[in-house]
Amino acid sequence: MSVVCVLSAAAPAVQTATGVSWAIATGHPEATEVGAEVLRAGGNAIDAAVAASLALGVAEPYGSGLGGKLVMLHRNGKTGEVTCIEALCASPAATDPAEFASLSSRQRKYGYRSVCVPGLPAGLHAAHERWGSKPWRGLTAPATKLAREGVTVSQAMRELWAPHQKDLAADPEAGRLYLVDGETPAVGDRLANADLAATLDRYGERGADGFYRGVTAARMLDAAQAAGSPLSANDLATYKARVTQPLAVNYRGYRVFSSPPPLTGGVTVLAALKSQESADWAAGQPRDAVYVDRLSRSLQVFYPRISERVADTPDAADFARRLLAPASIEAATRRALQLDPANPAATPALSRAEGSNDDLPNASTSHLVVADSEGNLVSLTQSLSLHFGAAVVAPGTGVLLNDSMSNFATSWKASPNYVAGGKRPRSTVSPVIATRDGLPALALGIPGGQRIPTTTLQLLVDTLGSNVPLDEAFDRDRFHLRRPISSKQPKNHLDVEEGADAAVTATLRAGLKERGWLTTGKPRNGRYFGGGNAIRVRPGGVLFAVADPRRTNHAAAE
Repeated sequence: MSVVCVLSAAAPAVQTATGVSWAIATGHPEATEVGAEVLRAGGNAIDAAVAASLALGVAEPYGSGLGGKLVMLHRNGKTGEVTCIEALCASPAATDPAEFASLSSRQRKYGYRSVCVPGLPAGLHAAHERWGSKPWRGLTAPATKLAREGVTVSQAMRELWAPHQKDLAADPEAGRLYLVDGETPAVGDRLANADLAATLDRYGERGADGFYRGVTAARMLDAAQAAGSPLSANDLATYKARVTQPLAVNYRGYRVFSSPPPLTGGVTVLAALKSQESADWAAGQPRDAVYVDRLSRSLQVFYPRISERVADTPDAADFARRLLAPASIEAATRRALQLDPANPAATPALSRAEGSNDDLPNASTSHLVVADSEGNLVSLTQSLSLHFGAAVVAPGTGVLLNDSMSNFATSWKASPNYVAGGKRPRSTVSPVIATRDGLPALALGIPGGQRIPTTTLQLLVDTLGSNVPLDEAFDRDRFHLRRPISSKQPKNHLDVEEGADAAVTATLRAGLKERGWLTTGKPRNGRYFGGGNAIRVRPGGVLFAVADPRRTNHAAAE
């Protein structure tokens, strides 16, 4: 039996579910139900994650899908091993860096020139080959059915859809499939996508080859090459997901795992988290000015070091592990406590940092978590980069394609993230799994571009460091330390979520001002801070799933 409840609040409520056999939380109720049905039928966490991931690409097409990327952490219930599947998008091998850098900002964000080789289809198939228990075809079938029959548009979905009407209308195929008579779908509209259903059917029949080779690949290539993209058949046919070891730190009795390079998010989260281990946080520590000041100081220290060294380069993983070494963290913590927020010590990377879609308020992503009765955990983040990605659909595929090329650096050639052929642009994606005494304890993740690591950090400090209940931690107002993208921008600018209690927000901002921080208020919605999901494994193996109300998330458990 499942127990579902909400946490009362002036804002939309945190939805939770409690069970003993399995739990799942995703970015959309229909995707959650797809995954739940797999679990009810005896599937494991990977089986449910595959089915739910594909359903998310149908149910919230603005956030993720076959045309995008994924990063997954998996805990094996039999061995206890935690593994990362990195399926970031990859640039076409024939990419000309100078030519791409010469494109307009819009060309690098929208249209086929912004499209990388999608990674999600390869990532899901690789995970299933290693750990899945149910037949592949049966796991793709629910999403195929959902695409064929359609998804009902909710008010929350429409609010995420509406700002991108013009972008979708610019591409005839995207406009045909994702608008209604040229307009944003209305609440209650049921949108079907027969082309996407056919693409999913080919993927279900042949696995990764059903996407990267054959009919689907040919249609993507025809459209991309006609628009001047250097994407080739070989780029698609040779793409592989990477199976790697995640980064990890010990924190207050927990072993916390997150994404390795070329992702910057995982190392940022773990370094800043480890630097808080010496803090004297009280039980239930509020996110007051003292809390925000201390976490932000750590982020000021780690941002530039990570920006200068972590990307899709040979030495990035070694650098990340050295950065997380105890002596390195201890030195960084001392420096953080001594710096002046308005004038931190020399930070050359910040003055040369390149902007990317991750900096934008509508950076789009979705996260799902699954736990089963065998101790398997999945924490999976998937994305198109911007909402609706490049806002293009190759005719006959129904698939919205990513705009991950825009996540490369183009202005600073010395950046490790500078654009190049056959390279994967870095990302802030930071899925987390935590264990305690070798047993599963937590699976957590969140969308939100540059806000991903900062929000993930706050959730971990609260739940693992201060014993704040998971649902309460998600309900709390958030902050974000901005990453300057030019030397003219301040290094001490914090965005503060405006909660239901204006007096509390005002007190926080006043306290931060006294400590040398600039602040800007941000509305409490999913467009900026994102809406994540998590599962806490309580004593006795009870599974407690939480769905963030800032987007369309939903949790289920039995």
